[in-house]
Amino acid sequence: MSVMSKGIEGGYYSTENIQDNLAIYAHYGVTTVVSLGGDGPESQSFRHVHDTVSEGRARLFIAGEIISGPVPEDAMSIIGKNDRMGVDIMKIRVDDHLGTATKMSEEVYRAVIHRSHDLGYKIATHMYYLEDARKLLESGTDFLAHSVRDEIVDADFVQLLKEKNIGYCPTLTRELSTFVYGDTAGFFTDPFFLSEYDEAMIEPLKDPERQRRVKNSKSAQTYKQQLPTAMANLKILNDEGVPILFGTDSGVATRFMGYFEHLEMEMMAEAGLTSMQIIISATKNAAEYLNLKDLGTLTPGHWADFIILESNPLLDIRNFRQIESVYIGGRQVPKKQLRD
Repeated sequence: MSVMSKGIEGGYYSTENIQDNLAIYAHYGVTTVVSLGGDGPESQSFRHVHDTVSEGRARLFIAGEIISGPVPEDAMSIIGKNDRMGVDIMKIRVDDHLGTATKMSEEVYRAVIHRSHDLGYKIATHMYYLEDARKLLESGTDFLAHSVRDEIVDADFVQLLKEKNIGYCPTLTRELSTFVYGDTAGFFTDPFFLSEYDEAMIEPLKDPERQRRVKNSKSAQTYKQQLPTAMANLKILNDEGVPILFGTDSGVATRFMGYFEHLEMEMMAEAGLTSMQIIISATKNAAEYLNLKDLGTLTPGHWADFIILESNPLLDIRNFRQIESVYIGGRQVPKKQLRD
């Protein structure tokens, strides 16, 4: 996940919007949110340590400000700020955004990883290229956020991931969100989507000029072309026994909270994962590899976070849309908050 905002244009990060957004996640059956960056002080009161029994909203873990800087000293300053805020995980980006930005140097990210580990934090890394992912694993990153998208992973990379026992988070809907609005998205007429997102909110995405810009965007079309590579890599890594951790990058404008989690599951199934593998990625694996205490499985001593469905998701992953009720910390999300 990522920073939670409101409206198609983003922004408006506030306590009220965080509360509303966490309620939307809960309505869609998402009981825990791990935000990988962009979190401000407004998020502190919603962190899991202050909200162990939810009042009708998802739990929240945060990464604070995404760590950046051209030299280690600048990055260290952000690490200190995040540490004082009391984050749950640290996050860096190692990506040149298809050649349009300066990528974080090895010197800086090695220093960030080392310092974060000294302070007791795991590091999640936004990356894009296979070679960067390889170097980050060798440098000690704890979590690869987003898919390798530039080429098919090789046997050496697979072996390195397995040796390090590092989680891999594909976020296929992140790529989808870059190009799907080049036309009127099919899900705009989906009742399950419209149960939370009204016509007024999506109207800007129907603007012909905006759609034309997306359709003509070189970056959007590049991400579209490389989505099959991301999906193929997910299948390869899953088949090789690499731990897959569910994630979407939702919370950013146009990546619709809650609904995109369902799209992500469906895209993972399209990539070749079974329903049970997808469920484990979103529950047990996520909790285990991100150190989410007392979550992820219905085990004695763990919080009773679960959903009750009207149809069996093992038969069809889309049956996760058939939500009868949601429980967080053993408390049912009030029926009046669940949308049919």
